[in-house]
Amino acid sequence: MTGMLRYENLSAFYGASQILHGINLEVPEASVVCLLGLNGMGKTTTLRATMGLVDRLEGRIHLNGKELQGPTYRRSQMGVTLVPEDRKVFANLTVEENLEVARRKSERGQDFTIAEAVAIFPRLGERMSQKAGTLSGGEQQMLVVARAMLANPSYMMLDEPTEGLAPSYVSAIAESIGEARKRGIGVILVEQSLPLALAVGDAFHVIENGQIVRSFSREEALVDTSALERMLTVE
Repeated sequence: MTGMLRYENLSAFYGASQILHGINLEVPEASVVCLLGLNGMGKTTTLRATMGLVDRLEGRIHLNGKELQGPTYRRSQMGVTLVPEDRKVFANLTVEENLEVARRKSERGQDFTIAEAVAIFPRLGERMSQKAGTLSGGEQQMLVVARAMLANPSYMMLDEPTEGLAPSYVSAIAESIGEARKRGIGVILVEQSLPLALAVGDAFHVIENGQIVRSFSREEALVDTSALERMLTVE
């Protein structure tokens, strides 16, 4: 059976405020699904809801046929991982120690290794003995993405992974997403950079006010890029 991360009529709440309104979404294994939209529309909340980090959920999330529920650590054990926007590294550990603590065996038998992560992010190879808290912002971003890869999840979620990064770093992030797909990992990418999304994405969903208002296949997005651009522009 082909793996799938499936959202069924998902609604999410922070206190009394409802942020998501009936999200229906499928993320097949070995695919990159992009969530697009203006700030504050529910993209990050979708990722946080997946990890159980909102106050209340309605609806269902299924991971490879099993309901995804319970605390965050349990959901991580089931095979999902989140790279948040705020670049949380273990500041007092070295780069190598940050990578070592993340390592976990996958069920697919195609584990990422530290050597492979460093091949994608060679700057990390030059910083292995350096404390992670002393890295630049771009280097920390590469570290948290590499750490997520080494966890060998079934599904990896990236929240604005290239925000504020130099072009060379953006290229490395794109390469890491491609490598994850090759190994059967499904990816949800929240990204403001439409060029990056179009470079790596297989499907594109535009979220407005907590709802998916338009979906594009890769072919549709490449043929009608201007429609996507209009939906992501503040008038």
